[in-house]
Amino acid sequence: MMKYLLLSLGCSKNLVDSEKFAAIMQAYGIKPTEYIDKADIVLVNSCAFLCSALGELDDTLFEILMETKGRKVKVIVTGCVTKRGLEEFKELFPEVNYWIALKDFAAFEKYLLRYVLPKGSSKKSISFDKRVKLQDGQFAYLRIADGCDNHCSYCTIPEIRGKMVSEPIENLVKEAKALQKYGRELVLVAQDTCMYGLDLYQEKALPRLIEALHDIPGFDWIRILYMHPDHFEYSWTELWHKYPKLLPYFDMPIQHVSDRIIHLMNRKKGYDQLKHLFDHIKTEVPNAVFRTTLMVGYPTETKEEYKLMEKFLREVDILHAGVFAYSPEKEGTPYNPPEDFDWHKGEKLETALAMKIAKAKGEKMQRFVNTRQQVLIEGYDPLMEAFVGRLWFQAPEIDGIVYVDNLPSDSPLLVEVEVTDALADELWCDASPS
Repeated sequence: MMKYLLLSLGCSKNLVDSEKFAAIMQAYGIKPTEYIDKADIVLVNSCAFLCSALGELDDTLFEILMETKGRKVKVIVTGCVTKRGLEEFKELFPEVNYWIALKDFAAFEKYLLRYVLPKGSSKKSISFDKRVKLQDGQFAYLRIADGCDNHCSYCTIPEIRGKMVSEPIENLVKEAKALQKYGRELVLVAQDTCMYGLDLYQEKALPRLIEALHDIPGFDWIRILYMHPDHFEYSWTELWHKYPKLLPYFDMPIQHVSDRIIHLMNRKKGYDQLKHLFDHIKTEVPNAVFRTTLMVGYPTETKEEYKLMEKFLREVDILHAGVFAYSPEKEGTPYNPPEDFDWHKGEKLETALAMKIAKAKGEKMQRFVNTRQQVLIEGYDPLMEAFVGRLWFQAPEIDGIVYVDNLPSDSPLLVEVEVTDALADELWCDASPS
């Protein structure tokens, strides 16, 4: 029996493609393995968003090729690197058997039939929309659009993934129904979920999509990620009152708050407008929880502009915040950024702000102690002797976990618990009846 090892690098949006590649292999009877020495085929779905992602790919391919040296293993690379840095990587890794263009599922199937599967294997009638879930947990990602039209000055996504292309609502409903078997939470992702449908319906169609998805019985929670603050409509807060499955979790990457830096980034909302937006949401949806990301070290950023982000975080109640340093993605060649770029400066700024954010988050988490909250149970940790899950304000993979004591083994996956203790990324809960 043939086996495959699939490594999916990068974000949840890339993971969706990986799950489609996995479905193709399994349709042809190739089974998954976690061990490279058991694999007949190794597929790497790459990320190329940042120079650091290309560095991770470099390390990954080096290790794979060392492990498979002298064995009859097909090593295949696909994903974003085929749109950015491909020639450099081909030169660095001539041992790679094949490079599959981004999302070219048909080419991958043809390669399997010609070079991997036994001779005489016939082509199957399969859909390239089918997915095999690769992540543990009671959730499934639904990519509602791919590509981006925003053209932020620091970002290479439009060059890599192309213009935004939305999936029709009827297709997404069909896909979501097929994903019910994978978990109780549906997570909507795109480069900019607020702009969903503009290319198809000539309007922002996120409300229409939520309405269409809400009645799918297999999901108890619907979470929206990557809502661009420039494109969020104030009237949308009504959705969180109208649709009870829609979690009041607002993921809005603001990147900066200085009006000048925002303008240089080719974004719109600065300090006052962002503060007004967050205040509006909190007023209309009082139990709203916010997540955001911030970029430090943008070219010409001053100390005062850096400190302005700290001020914003003190004034606006953001529970989850990530920070990353500016990377010169559009300077030099994709795999060879400018030699004179000061990486240390950005890393120092990132570390300093990240430490302050972590401290603030730890303090904010204390507000949930002695409160009762909904938790989605996703497994059991024998070392901790407790069930593991996430509270409603914790998105999969990024916001931490919850340990639950005194939970009967026959309990439903979605239960109410009392929070008994909290750190920044870990909470302890008790499932005993109130």
